[in-house]
Amino acid sequence: MPFHDKAEVLAEILKEYPQVEVVQIQFNYLDYEDPAIESRKCYEVYCKYNKPVIVMEPVKGGSLVNLPEEAKKVLEDLHGGSPTSYAIRFAAGFPGIEMVLSRMSNLEQMKDNESVKKPVHSICKSENF
Repeated sequence: MPFHDKAEVLAEILKEYPQVEVVQIQFNYLDYEDPAIESRKCYEVYCKYNKPVIVMEPVKGGSLVNLPEEAKKVLEDLHGGSPTSYAIRFAAGFPGIEMVLSRMSNLEQMKDNESVKKPVHSICKSENF
């Protein structure tokens, strides 16, 4: 079930329909605390209801790849990979994230995305929240 609303609405849905098996959310480091998107709060609801999460928009439509020069330099100085890899690793780095969906438009982007490997976490444990 793709979800585009507030965490409070998500909690109501999951309470009313416990048979929902997995939920898809917009989740990236730019939207994590954004009050309009509530990525963190929605993620916490999934964990409370022990639901696995599929992430959409880990690079926020490319805006976390095409960074301003100052931000790009900060990441380059860390020598930890491309801006894409940082965004995908952020999204994939939370317990309960089962899959990260990322749009690619050329072979170079596909290779960059494919280079980000990590084991899948188990379902969230609600006692963490």
